Amino acid sequence: MVKVALLPSEPIRRQMAGIGIRYFELARRLPAFGLEVVLVQPGDPAEVPEELAGTDVRAFERGRLKEILGDCGVAVTQGQLANDVVLEVPHLPVVVDLYDPFLIENLHYLETLGLDPYRNDHATWVLQMSRGDFFLCSCEEQRQYYLGFLTALGRVNPHLVRDDPDTAGLVAVVPFGVPRELPPHEPILGERQGGERRLLFGGLYDWYDPWPVLEALARCDAGAGEDLWKLYLIRNPNSDGTPQKLFTEVEAWCRRRGLWEERIVVLDWIPAHRRYDLLRDVDLLVSTHTATLETRLSLRTRFLDALVAGCPVVITEGGAMSRMLRERNAGWVVPEGDADAILAAWREILADDPGPRVAAGHTLIGEFAWERVLEPLVAFCKQPRIDPTKEEFAFRPPTATPPDSLVFRVRRFLRRHLRN
Repeated sequence: MVKVALLPSEPIRRQMAGIGIRYFELARRLPAFGLEVVLVQPGDPAEVPEELAGTDVRAFERGRLKEILGDCGVAVTQGQLANDVVLEVPHLPVVVDLYDPFLIENLHYLETLGLDPYRNDHATWVLQMSRGDFFLCSCEEQRQYYLGFLTALGRVNPHLVRDDPDTAGLVAVVPFGVPRELPPHEPILGERQGGERRLLFGGLYDWYDPWPVLEALARCDAGAGEDLWKLYLIRNPNSDGTPQKLFTEVEAWCRRRGLWEERIVVLDWIPAHRRYDLLRDVDLLVSTHTATLETRLSLRTRFLDALVAGCPVVITEGGAMSRMLRERNAGWVVPEGDADAILAAWREILADDPGPRVAAGHTLIGEFAWERVLEPLVAFCKQPRIDPTKEEFAFRPPTATPPDSLVFRVRRFLRRHLRN
């Protein structure tokens, strides 16, 4: 039996972001395929949820990976920890999980964090894509993008294409999966007020566009025949690592209008296993974005969760998820920045029976069952291999960036000085 090491960049615990949940599910589900799992994570092993009680959990320690992974036949890793794996255990076949295009996401933090994230992320991708043996992504849009990056690094080369014409053994679509059945619903939000309607936006990151949603809802007057609405946001607890510029702007805008904590309700992160309860507590999920490269490359995991929970969804056009929803008529896809279209979709969902589109969503989500989406990863882990062509063709170009502007450096110095 092959022993598979899982090394996520985020701790596995009760309250987790998407990557943590992804690796929690991998640790739970890969053994059903006849694979033995070792979870090597940066957090406290004692915080790992009890569902993984029988899993071999080891603490990540930089500089000791050769020893920690000594009995493993393959590693599946993600984020910055993948750098350590490809450098410390070059003899081990490595699956680099590119589900989260963090380089593209972090481009949105230029004003807050300067050029350091880009320098680090670009060098990270160059290292990982030049040294990994098999790569995972979330959708076909991502796959084409990463194939371009890999081609530039020499990984798509004559010898590889001769033996693998479609490069299926180099990059595979392994999206976030969903369970076939959900546990019984245990409400999180409590009893509704009379006529209350609940809309969930979820986490608010700087590449989202909540303004047309707020504009649409501001037009609704509960005293003029409209139901009382509440829009729920989820606060990210890691403000140091994930800047919350947009969240701060939305809070200020809502406070000036007396909406904050009245019509705009903020929730703290809930335990990962309760996320479906929250989606069953609300009337719809609406998460809108602007047209960016991040939009084009993101699957939007929150929408997969909503579909399996039977929650109607409203999304801005652009990206893999909106494409699938439009093709299957499984949700409401609206133009970018169009408050009228958002309001029309919302009223249609609340006034009419959303059942046909929800049913179409259930049909679509059947393609994302964990047992199905994990097949390419399982096949590689059962017969792990080091790509023989990377030593012949791969290379690592340097990452070049200009220095941060003087204005930014002064502003950063003042922020740090005032914080201290």
